[in-house]
Amino acid sequence: MRLFLLAVFFSCSFARGGCEPKIVNIGAVLSQKRYEQVFKDAVAQANQMYGREKFKLNAISVTHKPNAIQMALSVCEDLISSQVYAILVSHPPQSNDHLTPTPVSYTAGFYRIPWWG
Repeated sequence: MRLFLLAVFFSCSFARGGCEPKIVNIGAVLSQKRYEQVFKDAVAQANQMYGREKFKLNAISVTHKPNAIQMALSVCEDLISSQVYAILVSHPPQSNDHLTPTPVSYTAGFYRIPWWG
């Protein structure tokens, strides 16, 4: 995950030439709500370690939903409407068919947003 965040920093640093830092929203679909703070802390740490004055990462996360339609709607309403640059998808600790990354994959692919699961 750190390598991914570092790649986002470098790719954004070349595209931005102004003085104001650009906000880069990074989305995450997490298996449980308790991991939201872990994700936010990782993004904050990446901002401290690799952050420059040209851009700043912003963490936006949602949790897996019970069915595919609800999950796709959540990705659209909460992540894509926030103009995320990429989406990280966690897998549940146990293999549950209803928590697969498939709805996230199709939704992100439709909007041409890269995702990692």
